[in-house]
Amino acid sequence: MKKLIILLFNALLICGIWSCGNNAKRIKHVEFIQSSSTPATSELKEGDIVFQTSTSQQAPLIIAATNSPWSHCGVIIEKPDGLYVLEAISKVSLTPYQQWVERGVGKRVEAKRYSQDPIKIKYSKYLGKSYDFAFKFNNGKWYCSELVYDIYKRQLGVELCEPRPVSDYSLNGLDKQLSKRNIDKNQLVVAPSDLHDSKLLANL
Repeated sequence: MKKLIILLFNALLICGIWSCGNNAKRIKHVEFIQSSSTPATSELKEGDIVFQTSTSQQAPLIIAATNSPWSHCGVIIEKPDGLYVLEAISKVSLTPYQQWVERGVGKRVEAKRYSQDPIKIKYSKYLGKSYDFAFKFNNGKWYCSELVYDIYKRQLGVELCEPRPVSDYSLNGLDKQLSKRNIDKNQLVVAPSDLHDSKLLANL
């Protein structure tokens, strides 16, 4: 049943992407995520950034806007009982890494690393904070890529990418969703794809 749900989601995802333009490029991204390899826990360490295609309702919209399959991201946290992903979902939470992998489309994950040196993330102040559906900076709420961006900038002094105005993305057919969420086309945001494409990060 689970495999059937994944197949149905992939079909809906491709159909949604097809209707938004630049079809070949976007479908190529979807095929790529199906064939990519998911890193094992032994390959990861604290501070690594992990990317997946989530099964959330907004995932197809993010994919269409960014021309990338990576609609969700988080940062790896090491605890005595294993690896966790610090992520912004309904609230900022710590999710066991394997559970996080299982939740994504095709169980496909890509990981990026900033430094081989040990990194410790101070995350307690973020836990329990609400998800930011308006994608705005400095409002006490967080969306997934903003959380990762903020941690690296504030704690490590590293700006992984430059925030971009919403109007930079492919917004065909998304006006209704933007208005519903009070998202201004001139506001600055950081998408998962922006972090994924950062020249400061290396593939694992």
